[in-house]
Amino acid sequence: MKLVAISQRVDEIKDYKEIRDALDEQWYKLFWQMDAMLVPMPNLPEGIPSILERLCPEAIVLSGGNNPVEYGGTAPQRDKVDEMLIEYAMQYSVPLLGVCRGMQSIALHFGSVLKKVEGHVATKHEVTGEINRIVNSYHSYAVDRLGEGLKVVAQTKKGDIEAIQHQDYQICGMMWHPERVEGFNTDDIKMIMAKLAL
Repeated sequence: MKLVAISQRVDEIKDYKEIRDALDEQWYKLFWQMDAMLVPMPNLPEGIPSILERLCPEAIVLSGGNNPVEYGGTAPQRDKVDEMLIEYAMQYSVPLLGVCRGMQSIALHFGSVLKKVEGHVATKHEVTGEINRIVNSYHSYAVDRLGEGLKVVAQTKKGDIEAIQHQDYQICGMMWHPERVEGFNTDDIKMIMAKLAL
């Protein structure tokens, strides 16, 4: 069973005056089907190097949730942890997959620009390219211009970028949520296993 590090969203619980790291339990169920164990990374940038040194993950997932601070988000610690995980993946040749916000983090890391989009929250749409099918959608920002080394893997009919791959690193991203599919999609599972070498 492979160990996979996964980032978490930041939730502010005002009634309890708490800032919580959060991860949908569906993520664990999805990766359990791939014989992989997820290890959630805290949004504590100063602790990440020691955790990664001890854990030595065989793959990394950047999960969804929170907009980047540059685009109205309020969790700079999340931005920093995603950045550190991408740097780790590059330095040690660890496969990395970004999902929704996670793909945005990858895009921004390599100098991409995002744009506000309408009609992408709680809906489904078709993507075409190397991936051709109907996917879910829960985001308000899409990649507008791709940064250095990134290529488009899938896009909507309107041209919104839905999946990317780095040309030199085992780093890829997808804007849809595989964990939010009832029963999980076998195409998602096959793709994740291939991209993360599970």
